[in-house]
Amino acid sequence: MPDPYIDPDSQTQTAIEAMAGRLEARGADATFLQMIENYGSTLPSDRALTVLDLGCGTGVVIRQLGKMVHPESKLYGADISSKLLVEAAKFSENDEIQWDHISPGSLPYEDGMFDVVAMHTLLSHVPDPLSVLAEAQRVLKKGGKLIVFDADHVSTTYNQADYETTRRIDGILTSAITIHPDICRQLPRLFKAAGYRILDHKVDIISECGKGDFWLSSVHAFAKLMPTIDALSQGEADAWLKYMLQSHEDGTFFASGTYYTFHAESK
Repeated sequence: MPDPYIDPDSQTQTAIEAMAGRLEARGADATFLQMIENYGSTLPSDRALTVLDLGCGTGVVIRQLGKMVHPESKLYGADISSKLLVEAAKFSENDEIQWDHISPGSLPYEDGMFDVVAMHTLLSHVPDPLSVLAEAQRVLKKGGKLIVFDADHVSTTYNQADYETTRRIDGILTSAITIHPDICRQLPRLFKAAGYRILDHKVDIISECGKGDFWLSSVHAFAKLMPTIDALSQGEADAWLKYMLQSHEDGTFFASGTYYTFHAESK
């Protein structure tokens, strides 16, 4: 089953709504928002920057970064999905953000145009992460900052009544929503090959026990999305959703996942 994020515009409207809803739900979550603010706080605010959010989706990240950088900064949000960009424009109150519909491959920007390129949960979804990193390196200024934030999908789990069911559903979800579930583990090698110098990396674990919040919103989104891409039957998705909601009500909910933020510099 193909990752729906490879070509969102080929998905059904139900799938697009599920994707957009999940992106915005993450952006409204205090813990997730703090992770964006953590890497945004590393950017200088005493001078104007030119910032690209590559794979911007509904614009959660670039909207937040726009609040943190110098007010005269130039902000760009680029995505291959025209449908998600329509949603991005609706959610944004910042008329200064330029929304660009791009195609896979070469970026429509000049060499050395950007001070900062952010890739927020992008590389786990692209067929060739190295080529994306290389193209970002081209449009970054020398010494420009690359921020890559992504999930270690192979560590994400939603507990079920028994281990085999947990393992089966986790595997289906992971293979359905990402091409590279282990992208974070590949990044040191990919950075070197693309011509970056690693500056730092951070890890954040979101784990919920007893009651769900961040992960509960993902349960709702995935239960809606999985049948549309034939990852789960409607009956399987409904049963999974019912179990997770019941465990939330019973106080027996458990779900967890790991996110990494990498800071690198263009040589």
